[in-house]
Amino acid sequence: MLIVLIVLGIFILLILIMVLRALQLSEPAYQSAAVDLIKVDSTKVAAHLAEAIRIKTISKESMLDSDFHAFPEYHQWLEKTYPLIHKNLDKETINQYSLLYRWKGSDRKLKPVLFASHLDVVPVDEATLPAWHADPFKGEIKQGFVWGRGTIDMKNHTIGLFEAVEVLLAEGFQPKRDIYFGFGHDEEISGKNGAKSIAAHLKKKGIRLAAVLDEGGMISRGLVPGVEAPVGLIGVGEKEYVTVNLTAKGVPGHSSNPPRQTAIGILARAIALMDDNPFPARPDLAIETLKRVAFLFPFSTRLVLANTWLLKPLLIKELEKAVQTNALIRTTHAATVIQGGIKDNILPAEAKAKINFRLLPGDSQETVLQHIHKVVDDPRVEVEIDMADAWGPSRVSQLDTPAYNTLALVIRQVFGDMPVAPYLLMFATDARHYQDVSDQLYHFSPVALGSEDISRMHGIDERISVNAMADMVGFYARLMRVWGEAEF
Repeated sequence: MLIVLIVLGIFILLILIMVLRALQLSEPAYQSAAVDLIKVDSTKVAAHLAEAIRIKTISKESMLDSDFHAFPEYHQWLEKTYPLIHKNLDKETINQYSLLYRWKGSDRKLKPVLFASHLDVVPVDEATLPAWHADPFKGEIKQGFVWGRGTIDMKNHTIGLFEAVEVLLAEGFQPKRDIYFGFGHDEEISGKNGAKSIAAHLKKKGIRLAAVLDEGGMISRGLVPGVEAPVGLIGVGEKEYVTVNLTAKGVPGHSSNPPRQTAIGILARAIALMDDNPFPARPDLAIETLKRVAFLFPFSTRLVLANTWLLKPLLIKELEKAVQTNALIRTTHAATVIQGGIKDNILPAEAKAKINFRLLPGDSQETVLQHIHKVVDDPRVEVEIDMADAWGPSRVSQLDTPAYNTLALVIRQVFGDMPVAPYLLMFATDARHYQDVSDQLYHFSPVALGSEDISRMHGIDERISVNAMADMVGFYARLMRVWGEAEF
């Protein structure tokens, strides 16, 4: 009886501890006092974005397919449209088409920061043109929106940055620290000749950046599972991209005398084994994201999030149910290309497949190869990294640094009090190229986006509201003031 009472007491104590921990996940007290933001001429900003959309700075599948003749035109347009910037900031052209600007600060002891954007946009599939409600390269303004390719990804960023600097210069503002602006010309096809060259140029000059801000985060409207309220999402890492080539060797011959497994069968088995044995889950960053918005969840969810020391397996099982949340907690793979056989009565000598991996920070090309060899364990299957499509590894930037905290503060100052949480980008950006010159790479696009808006990126009817564009300018100007004067 005594043992039963002891066990019951321990169980009650455990439940009490878990409940108390869950109650601690309450809404934080925000410290974002109201501030005066710059006055933004939303009509003028929208008109400038529309003009930029009309300049077809398109990156196609590869550098060889791309026609970069429009980029010098874009450069000239920027010079004409933003005269104060080109009078007061130092400008360098990198690799013919990328741009690097330096806004000199007054305190040489402070490390500089860099705002990143890119000048290129993806093509528009001509077959989709009838479905557009506006010409994707006409830069139409109607129904309160600017329409066209690049309005979200990401001429809005470029124009937002230029507009903010132009206004601050007109007001006589000078930052304490140097502020750099890097505009790559080939982000949509890897950034190898744009942002990578900009970063190499900075490294050669011995410049170390206190922080980098690039695209990727947002004000989420229903994008956090189970949360409809707005949430500021700051990207602190991104999943990198690696493609692996699998080649299965078989015995060629006539299909009337087949071996037990053909090359195609061997390859199919290897792919099936990989599907059945995914990378292990590492949900730490996803848990941190969810904890920072936990007060918006039902108490049962908060109970789990507050007690991952005990309930992590339960949380992982829940996150694995949806493809979107499963991708947040592990390195994923997908068989995307398969080749094998030339005729229905001929046994193929080999069969090939491409497997695309998206690496969780901490994984690398080496860990991918180790995992495949362990899972497949078949000498008939050759495994090699496709170096033409290989990136990584990436890392997670620190949370709660002065740069992160001031970024979160400015988000609340401009967009109103809301939870701000770190998160992992599912795609790669130009920020990866700055890993050698900065430890703190953050992602935030100062615009509210829902699932419908996300579907327009690289898709049909890409657009941004005139008011949202004005908010971007106000946000960038405020962050330039804060980062430009903060001592970190």
